[in-house]
Amino acid sequence: MNKKKTAFKTVGEVCQILGLVDNITGRKKTYLLRFWEKKFKQAKCSVVHNGRRYYSDDDIKVLHTIKTLLNDEGLTLNKVKRVLNKKKLKTEVDSKDDKYINQERVEKIKKIINEIKNII
Repeated sequence: MNKKKTAFKTVGEVCQILGLVDNITGRKKTYLLRFWEKKFKQAKCSVVHNGRRYYSDDDIKVLHTIKTLLNDEGLTLNKVKRVLNKKKLKTEVDSKDDKYINQERVEKIKKIINEIKNII
């Protein structure tokens, strides 16, 4: 059964998309999504039907942002909460590559570019 690309995703599908799978056992780390839902108000799923969680594309973008800030950027839970609360949607999407860019990095890069322009 093939789903439309815009269809709501199950917890297992979101784990696959975000790479939340144990490398050794191959089991999905669904507990992380539940944990993030408790810790971050922005990480709530869109639909709960018969006790099952379903996530929209926007929900997945927020979860991807949380994963990136925690794992790649190394931020603490409290720092991620502050970043998410401060930035409204927390990220910008580069539609060409469909990659998520940390807003703080964008601001740092803009500052560096301005400094280089002043030197030149």
